[in-house]
Amino acid sequence: MIIEKTYNPSFPLNQYVDLIWIGKASELEMSSSHHAALFTELIFNYGDKFEIEGQNVENLASSNGHQILSGLKTSPFQTKIFGTYGNVGLILKPFCYGMLTKKFGSKAMDNISAILFEQLFVPTNPDFERVEQHLLKIFEVTPIDNDLAKFESYISKNLLEKGSLKDFNMSISISQKSFIQKFKKHFLLTPSEYIKLKQVNYAIQLLQNKDSEKLINIGLDSGFYDQSHFIRVFKKFCGVTPKQFLNG
Repeated sequence: MIIEKTYNPSFPLNQYVDLIWIGKASELEMSSSHHAALFTELIFNYGDKFEIEGQNVENLASSNGHQILSGLKTSPFQTKIFGTYGNVGLILKPFCYGMLTKKFGSKAMDNISAILFEQLFVPTNPDFERVEQHLLKIFEVTPIDNDLAKFESYISKNLLEKGSLKDFNMSISISQKSFIQKFKKHFLLTPSEYIKLKQVNYAIQLLQNKDSEKLINIGLDSGFYDQSHFIRVFKKFCGVTPKQFLNG
């Protein structure tokens, strides 16, 4: 994909959106595979064909273009593009999927699509700061859940420690069952699946940076119990074994 411009929002929008990007090409044909997505993405497609095939994908064709909401995935997925390529995309915090599915197809989302087209996609010098307040409107009516925020903070510090999820469950006031139900509503994964997804992404970083290190050490450093556990989870999420990924 051809990314022309990127922008990192300021507070308070950055509580929900990590990055805004604009992509354009007069003609583009591409079919590519991806794995272990650790972010949610909202794409406003103003061009021709743009498809994401895999878990947790919502599509909506509207008068203001084609909207795609793509969430976390525990298996490989594909992106297909054909013809005129024109998009504005938002890289979102993972929990935003559950927030936006309620508003997907609403008049508010249609209005955002029109605003992004007029103020970001069309101008030579897009006014990112101006659209921040418009974008904030689709998030601010749904405050960030305290339990989910606490989980993110806890896992970022204790991700690779065995038993970290059990310790977290003991630190919150609601039951484990209630927390799992709340978590799945926002992330579309269970907390344990989300931890594995983060561990796989950490392992990918190690594989890319430490290709001379033994795979068993990378697996253990990423929080997996043993080599077979590492290989099994990694292959499920990425479609290949760690060794195949390293040699690919």
